[in-house]
Amino acid sequence: MSGHSAKEKLRREMRGRLRAMGPDLRAETSLVICQMAANLPAFLKSRCVALFAPLPSEPDVHPLIEEAWAQGKRVVLPLMIKHGSTPELDWHEVASWDDVVVPGPFGLREPDPLRCPRVPLAELDCVFVPGLAFDAEGFRLGRGGGFYDSFLSLAPPTLPCVGLMFSLQKVPDVPREPHDQALRSVITEDGLASFR
Repeated sequence: MSGHSAKEKLRREMRGRLRAMGPDLRAETSLVICQMAANLPAFLKSRCVALFAPLPSEPDVHPLIEEAWAQGKRVVLPLMIKHGSTPELDWHEVASWDDVVVPGPFGLREPDPLRCPRVPLAELDCVFVPGLAFDAEGFRLGRGGGFYDSFLSLAPPTLPCVGLMFSLQKVPDVPREPHDQALRSVITEDGLASFR
């Protein structure tokens, strides 16, 4: 099976696993994940933190975003843009939930580019990354758009890029293609896993 079709199969399986997770369990585990992320040294010392507006199947990171604002940090969220065939994440600073309005291409809520200033990659201190699955080496399965892989390939090696996922999203092996990028660490409700 090609890497691509193996990924599609795993995506279907993961969506099923995530759907089976009840709302109470999701809320409870999301809170644990947010607390761990908030205690991460990279988060504590960051001045500008990149997060994501979660889909219903992803950890609810709203409390982490609130915590970042409460600590006076700048919070940036991604806008997904295709430059020709190249997928890119454009980061925009959001100052309140009113700034997060535009439904993006995947049904994602995104920052309103007219109100939210664009922030260059060099200003990010800490990045939290969503995903559908991850494995023991930190390879992640995204939703297939390639946006985060393209971002991770550009991110400087010193920039902490941390996955936020549920422990049920861990699999023995994520199928790999040449463009895939591994994460250095992933936080689940079971704790922080670091790779390499």
